[in-house]
Amino acid sequence: MAVNDKVKSTDALSELLEEKGSNARHDIWLWLHLYMTQNAPFDPRTCSGETMRDEIAGFLKRKKYALYRIAREKDRSLIPDESLAWIEEDERQYQWLLERITKITDFRLPRRAVHLKGREHLIAIIDIWNADLEEKLYEVESLRKEWLRHKAKDSAFEWFGDKKEGTKRCACAWEWLEKDNRLLSRRDTPITNYKELLMFFDGARLGRNEQKAIINEIKKRWNRKQLDVRNPDKKQLNVMIPIAVIALLDELAAKHKLKRPQVIERLITGEFEAGIHLDY
Repeated sequence: MAVNDKVKSTDALSELLEEKGSNARHDIWLWLHLYMTQNAPFDPRTCSGETMRDEIAGFLKRKKYALYRIAREKDRSLIPDESLAWIEEDERQYQWLLERITKITDFRLPRRAVHLKGREHLIAIIDIWNADLEEKLYEVESLRKEWLRHKAKDSAFEWFGDKKEGTKRCACAWEWLEKDNRLLSRRDTPITNYKELLMFFDGARLGRNEQKAIINEIKKRWNRKQLDVRNPDKKQLNVMIPIAVIALLDELAAKHKLKRPQVIERLITGEFEAGIHLDY
């Protein structure tokens, strides 16, 4: 049930509230309001479900005294829809906001309210939060600005969003993270796409320098893998060579217009075939 859906209705709740239609956001707020302040014996599974309005109507028919304060409490609880328009039906934003909204409001919805999820879930917490409208508006606007600042930092991950190789690069990131698993928890699932990668780093809470270092290490791993693909008959070998010898190697490379690996390869191959320098 979408938060701002308005449906023409003449059901029992419409008659009790003397309203011409229904509004999903208002209905969810009313369900929670009665559940929390009037001890309404609602089944949490009806919140945002198909029978939510029937559940509310049944209670109000038995407890008509609760009707008289609904309009006033609604005015005191709900900030304008426009202030919430920036909250999207997006899993990444939902996860990012849920932790922050829960911390600000110090409120958690009933556990078995399984139909209340996504954008509806976030807005329901804000709506039922016992705070002045001015405070709600301030906190929601602060979250909006913080979210925009956070998304602006996505540019650091653009390399992983490449249209052609992005999926493989994200898989490479997961391979690196598995090897250096200090950032992983038992609940983490493999990263398979760009959005999942962004969500992973959303929750990693890394400093700017640490994040940059990790991205660079992943890129190095990717470059090594690509080198292996392009050169299936070659393998990287790391050896310690004196600085003076490295200087000589660079001179030979410059003299013959070759790269370091090419010089080394030719020297080793030549020595193996001729046996001039080592066979003595």
